[in-house]
Amino acid sequence: MSMGAREKILILRTMWPFQGTLPRTFVNYDVQEIDTLDDAASFPEAKILLTALVLTHAPDLESAGKFIKEAARRFSVVMFYEPSSQPRTYLAALGYKSHHENYQENCLIGEIDLKFFSRIGRETSVYRVEHYGGGATFDIRAPWIVPLDQPGDIDFNELGHRPNHLFEQPVFEMSAFVIRGFNALPFTPGQDLEFIEAKILQPHGRAGGFFLEGFQSPRRLGRALYTTPANPIDLLNYRVIHEPAVIVDEAIYDNDQRAKTLERWRGMFASKWLDLSINELPNCVIGGSGFIFSDGVPVHGSDYLIPYLYTSLYQPIWTGLQRPHPRRHLPGVSIMGFNHLYDNYYHFLAEALNAIALCQQAIENTYIEKVYIITGKLNGVRREYLDILLAGNDRIEIIDLDRDEYVTTDRTLYCDHLLGRSVPQPVLVAERVAFQQKILENSGLLRIDRGDRLIYLSRQDTKARPILNEEALIERLRGLGFEIYLATGKPVREQIQMFREARLVVAGHGAGVSNMLFAREDAALLELIQASYLNVGPMRLTQLSGARYHSQLFFEEGEHNGWYVDIERVVRAIGQLM
Repeated sequence: MSMGAREKILILRTMWPFQGTLPRTFVNYDVQEIDTLDDAASFPEAKILLTALVLTHAPDLESAGKFIKEAARRFSVVMFYEPSSQPRTYLAALGYKSHHENYQENCLIGEIDLKFFSRIGRETSVYRVEHYGGGATFDIRAPWIVPLDQPGDIDFNELGHRPNHLFEQPVFEMSAFVIRGFNALPFTPGQDLEFIEAKILQPHGRAGGFFLEGFQSPRRLGRALYTTPANPIDLLNYRVIHEPAVIVDEAIYDNDQRAKTLERWRGMFASKWLDLSINELPNCVIGGSGFIFSDGVPVHGSDYLIPYLYTSLYQPIWTGLQRPHPRRHLPGVSIMGFNHLYDNYYHFLAEALNAIALCQQAIENTYIEKVYIITGKLNGVRREYLDILLAGNDRIEIIDLDRDEYVTTDRTLYCDHLLGRSVPQPVLVAERVAFQQKILENSGLLRIDRGDRLIYLSRQDTKARPILNEEALIERLRGLGFEIYLATGKPVREQIQMFREARLVVAGHGAGVSNMLFAREDAALLELIQASYLNVGPMRLTQLSGARYHSQLFFEEGEHNGWYVDIERVVRAIGQLM
């Protein structure tokens, strides 16, 4: 739909005067009449249908239900305008009824109500049903109300002599039932009708048919725009990748359990080169969980680490399909720029931002007027990184999703093994060298004077896996000439520069160590590892920078998932590396 164009509403041809019933609502829409549901095929852009008296005139409830199901299959919003069952009991107690009950064609008068829609809706793709009242009436002397024993139409003589009675409750001649499916447009007849009640019939994701069955790989679902070359070494630009090392004090490995942990840690050092692919996925629904459906099919890998974090795969994924993003649909080309753990610094930098850069590179020689980058909700650091990477590219628009929002797209570029991990632990990514160079170039820090700074990256800014004797460690390191650096809240460029100028970085394992990606090739990292939590993420980024990686394992555990380092061991290791 072009900018400024009005949404189209289709009306199934009827004698009912909809223009008079919904005058305020119709101002916002382009209204078109059709003779049958099949005629809707001529208006594929129309997502809203209005009908009147169709259900009440149906010969039986089965036929009425069949019509509802067919309409719900074709349209995301359908309004059924019918004689109301709502005041029937109340009027009968006063000795009256609706004159609609006197007409033979109204076979299902009194049967079409919220309960009926609730039952039918659960059998189809209806998420929510709303009940509105039309023809609000305030006393008994209304032309559509007749005595219980009166056949036929209105007797104006009786009406003129009818004793007046003000109603104590809302009474409506007509009822409008609005059913909404997944991603229904914001059609609101409440401007002209009175809202009475609503009911959610099933989860929004279920209404859309988004079941987690029949996963397919992105390489099968969409055409490939890029794949890692057969020899990834060609992407390193002559950079030397050093083998990781662990500094071992033999005395602490004096029992089998510790020796096995050391052996396991060393066994994690070896790495293959990650095989990446960028695929153009058609007709996507992307939720705030980072999960993707393409042509209704769940995309394998986009459930990145969710099975390890939740007992239910559906919980986070269907939560991410609850509310449409304000932009709702992104036409043309978009880039998938986040996964479920995007709000972790490592996963944002090493995976999400790297994927965005690689997708940009894949289309840099193709003219595209507008490219959308879909991300999770941005904070200051993530926005600053995007500003650096995009460097004022005015054809880019950022679409950031909350955890419960989703957006639909025409074509989305997806970098499979960066955003959806294919191996248990991170491995080497040759494309990361060009990504590092891009960030350094755009931030003005690629060519920087050689620094000789000694940096200790403190964990005092996080409650996760705290080093319980960190204050004593900091005091000792200060005496050795180390600067103590807290990364949280610091500008991105400052963080990059700090690591760029470092000769040696000492750090407890954590997301902040990801900044080693920007270290110089003559730098080194000593990573302090809690032996119960082995992860090679910072190791791989250090290797790709060309710097040297060293580690030490520490086994003493404390409260609240905390741990202790042996300060004397750390000092001895620093002496070896200096």
